[in-house]
Amino acid sequence: MLTFPLEPTSDRAKPAFKNAASCKKWVKQLQFDDPVDTQALVRVQLDEFNRCTVRSVERMQTLEQLRATVHKLQDECADRLAGQPLPLTEPELNLLGSITGLWQAMATGYYRCLLDFEQGDKQLKPHGALLCHRALMYCGKVIYEFLRMGYEFDGEQWRQLHSVFLFAEERELLREEVEDEFGANSETSTALQIYLKVLLSCHARAQELSLHEQKLLANWLSQWMDNFTIEQTCLVSRGDAPPLAVDPASASGLQPFKPEFLESTNIRYIPMVPISKLIRVKTILLQQGGSPQRLGLSDEHDRLDCLKLLDHLHRHWCEPRAERQAERQPSTQEVAVRYSLDDAYAWIANQPINPQRTPSGAVEEAWRAQDISLLGARLTRVARAGTGARVALNQLIAVQIGERFRLAITVWVSVTRTGEMNMGIHFLPGTASAVMVQTAGARPGAPRPVPIAGLLLSAMPELGIPSSLLVPRGLYAIDRVLEISQDKQPKQRLKLRFSVEQGLNYERVGFGPA
Repeated sequence: MLTFPLEPTSDRAKPAFKNAASCKKWVKQLQFDDPVDTQALVRVQLDEFNRCTVRSVERMQTLEQLRATVHKLQDECADRLAGQPLPLTEPELNLLGSITGLWQAMATGYYRCLLDFEQGDKQLKPHGALLCHRALMYCGKVIYEFLRMGYEFDGEQWRQLHSVFLFAEERELLREEVEDEFGANSETSTALQIYLKVLLSCHARAQELSLHEQKLLANWLSQWMDNFTIEQTCLVSRGDAPPLAVDPASASGLQPFKPEFLESTNIRYIPMVPISKLIRVKTILLQQGGSPQRLGLSDEHDRLDCLKLLDHLHRHWCEPRAERQAERQPSTQEVAVRYSLDDAYAWIANQPINPQRTPSGAVEEAWRAQDISLLGARLTRVARAGTGARVALNQLIAVQIGERFRLAITVWVSVTRTGEMNMGIHFLPGTASAVMVQTAGARPGAPRPVPIAGLLLSAMPELGIPSSLLVPRGLYAIDRVLEISQDKQPKQRLKLRFSVEQGLNYERVGFGPA
């Protein structure tokens, strides 16, 4: 039985439209110069329409008419939040609330139709699969928006998603194809495919992916849907990718397989062996020189981008979590953090880059390491909710653990419902030293370039890792000659060879003698 927290409808509600024809006419007069303002207007009218008493088939037809406008506005508004550091500012948080609120308003409209379908509305009888498809889609979008922005949300959203799935499963509506003009690679899809996409997208930890990677993942999921199914039993073979599990009676998404799940009749399983094989084959072919275009992966992303995302998906979908976290140890150790290359230099060198600026002027905050390993850590900020520096994905930070400084890259950032900040970090290899960096080879008579802060990472011969240099983005050019100085030692000349990696506020480069 479906149960949704819906308010009663009322004849007093006065929306700008009450059927598909009047909705179409109303949409034509909308101005799209400012998507945020237009989105707010659509949200107000949709909420009013959801409160209005109308025939269920007219409600469904009106919602269908409104879909294209809603999707267009939501995409434009969501792009404005992409890549923003956390915690969001008040205007950004309001925009996130507007985006999720409009998706929820679409879900609410289809929930009303589903309830009438459940109660035997004859005009809705042919549309059960479509109503389940749409309800799952829009409830899933609420969940995904929160997760990809790194914000914790009410578990009631998961309960609503699962309840629609169980309803569709019971009525045998899961596998009936319906029109889906917003599917990436097909004009039709099923309620089951939408449910699986929501579960798998969320389990792929979208908060660790860039906007381009998120869109690429959505395309791949649409292409790969034939490799996924959902079952009430599972088979686990040693050495194969274990299935993922979901409890439709819970307030959560997918979970790694646990043997105790087999004792429950509620659990559903997604076998992951087929997709594990597909990902590994695509990875091997890319490594052997195959192009993303010929492999059907992307016309816009290069080989390295696709390899990175394939590796990410295999780790989070197909590898036992116990193995991935084997080296992590629980901790309550407090650590100090700084957030830029300049501030890391001043901290490690114990002197400012600019003599007129003191090291104490930089942002330094206390965090607690919840778990820690040689490769990385999970940190929680020890601060009042809503305070402290903002942190973004792929940002270089400096961490002081005891007496030792470590450089790290932020892998994910999240905010709890109480405003507490958490982040996962990956340590860069080697011991960090503060150096001043200056480009060499200026034309005679030209002014000398101003020295800038850099960080030198020592080699780790036992792991075959050479020394590398961290510099601001934009400085690297192949064969560029730099002069570096450290602790009043004689200047050294070196030639840049290759870029190892780049992030939000740094580039890590390899070098050799000039």
